[in-house]
Amino acid sequence: MADRDGSSEGNGGIAWMARKLLFTVNSPLGYCVALTRNRWREIVRYKHPALAGRHGEVRHCVEDPSVIRASVKDSEVHLHYRTSDRGYLCVVVGADDSDQRFVITAYYTKDLKQGQELWTK
Repeated sequence: MADRDGSSEGNGGIAWMARKLLFTVNSPLGYCVALTRNRWREIVRYKHPALAGRHGEVRHCVEDPSVIRASVKDSEVHLHYRTSDRGYLCVVVGADDSDQRFVITAYYTKDLKQGQELWTK
């Protein structure tokens, strides 16, 4: 059977998935966080265009945040904050499973949202 890129199952599928990823990094909480190219396109085109060209800052915020808080609405959603020239960059991370998570959205904010503090620098 062929994968979407035309290669056979196995390593070809991994290569195809790697091309779709903008990055995968480890959070200080010990899980891996992924951001796909499609998700990034959605964030900067429709939700938060101020982040265009700043995916490196988003990556850095997940890897080395100032603080991580659990969302008040869903404790499995974690908000990674890092100070920036615009106040704070917040990267919202959701769970696929306990070891693999993904970027839901990212945005600049002046204030940290309420929620249980999970980690601080």
